[in-house]
Amino acid sequence: MMRAFQPHLVSAILTEPWAIYEKVVSDYAPIVLNILNKDVVFDAGEPVLPSAISVNARNSAGSVSSSSDPVNVSVITIAGPLTKNDQFCGPAGTKSIGNWIKQADKDPSIGAIVLNIDSPGGTVNGTEELGNIIRQTKKPIIAFVEDMAASAAYWLAAACDEIIANNSTAQVGSIGVLTSFMDMQPALELQGYKFHLITAPQSTDKVKTWQQLRSGNYEEYKENVLKPLAQKFIDSVKSDRPSAEEKHFTADIYFAQDVVGSLIDKIGNFDSAVSRAAELSLTSAYLPNPNTKLNMNKPDLKRLAKASGVPTLESVDGSITLTAEQAVAVEGALEAHETSNATLSQKVTDSSNQQARVTELEGQLQTANERIAELEKDPAETTADLNKETDANGGGANDESFFARLGRLSNQNK
Repeated sequence: MMRAFQPHLVSAILTEPWAIYEKVVSDYAPIVLNILNKDVVFDAGEPVLPSAISVNARNSAGSVSSSSDPVNVSVITIAGPLTKNDQFCGPAGTKSIGNWIKQADKDPSIGAIVLNIDSPGGTVNGTEELGNIIRQTKKPIIAFVEDMAASAAYWLAAACDEIIANNSTAQVGSIGVLTSFMDMQPALELQGYKFHLITAPQSTDKVKTWQQLRSGNYEEYKENVLKPLAQKFIDSVKSDRPSAEEKHFTADIYFAQDVVGSLIDKIGNFDSAVSRAAELSLTSAYLPNPNTKLNMNKPDLKRLAKASGVPTLESVDGSITLTAEQAVAVEGALEAHETSNATLSQKVTDSSNQQARVTELEGQLQTANERIAELEKDPAETTADLNKETDANGGGANDESFFARLGRLSNQNK
C-alpha cells in the first residue's frame, strides 16, 4: 500500500475534453474526490500486458487449416477509463497500447492481433494517435468488445478490421465529446483563501475561456473546442465504418444486438474473435469482410477505383474506403486494365509499322506522279530517259516496266 499522486491523471480529469460515456463520469465522481483527498491510499497496480494465444486457424470452409503451424494471436487489453499516459493504479495509457500494437505488427511470430476492449472511453488526447496506429497495422486486427466500447474506446474499435461483441447487451457507440470541471474557488474563498490572478498587458485573452466557463457562458467553448473535436471523431468513424448511419452520431449508446451490421460486425465469444483473427492471417493478400475497410492512399489506385465504377467514400485524410466486395471489383478492374494495356501496346506497335509502310508508299507514289508529269510534257524524251535509267541500273527485258510498277504501287496505296 502506498500513496499515489498522479499529476497527469488529475490534470486530465480537471482540464481535458473527454470522449467518454456520460453516466460513467457521474459514477466516477466519488473516485475523483478520493484522488484529490490527501488521506486516500491506493494500491500500486500494473497494466495488463499483452499475451499471445496459439490457435489452429480455420479456413473459409470452416475446417482447420492444413498448415502444420498454428497461428499466434497477440491479445492486447484496453480497459477502464483511457488516458494518454499509464495510470499508476490502473490500466495502460494509449501511448503504451500503441507501442504494443506496433511491436506485435512487426513481430514475425505474430499472425494477428485482438484488442480486448472493456472501456467507457477516455480523454481525447492520445485517442486519435492510437486510432491511426490501429488503422495502419499490416496484420489483421480484431476488436473484441467485452461488455462496453463507448466513446473513445469505440473510436479505437472502429479503426479495427472487424468488431465482435461478447453478448447482445454489450454497449457500443456514444460517439461524442464532453468536458466537465470543478470550480473549487468559491468553497476555498469561504475558508478565507483569497485568489489573485494577474496577466501581462498583452495577454488579454489568457484567461478569457476560463472566465467564460466559470460564469456559465459555455457557447464559445462548445463551438470552438468541443464541436471540432466531435466532428473529427465522427469523420473518423464514418471513414472506418461506412455502414454507420447518421443517427449513430448523436452520442447515443446502443446494445450490440441493435447495431449488428452497422456499428459492429457480429456477436460472439472471445474464442471466436481469436479464431477469426487467425483465419484472416492465413493469406498475405488479406482483404476485409463486408462493412470493413480497405484504405488506398496512392493516387493511381484512387483513380483506378473511380475508373472501375466502384462507389467510394472519401475520408477526411483523402484516402478511399472500400468494402470487401468493392475491393474485389477494383482488383478485377486492375487485371482487366493490365490486359487492356498489353493489347493496346501491341496495337500501337502494329500501327507504327503500318504507318511507316504507308509513308514509304506515299513517297514512291510521289515519285511516280512526278515522272507521269514529265511524260505528259514530252513522252518521247521522258521514255528515252527512263530507258537509259533502266539500262544504267542493270535492268533487262524481264524487268518490271515503269507503268506496271506504277499500277502496282497505286493498288498497294489503295
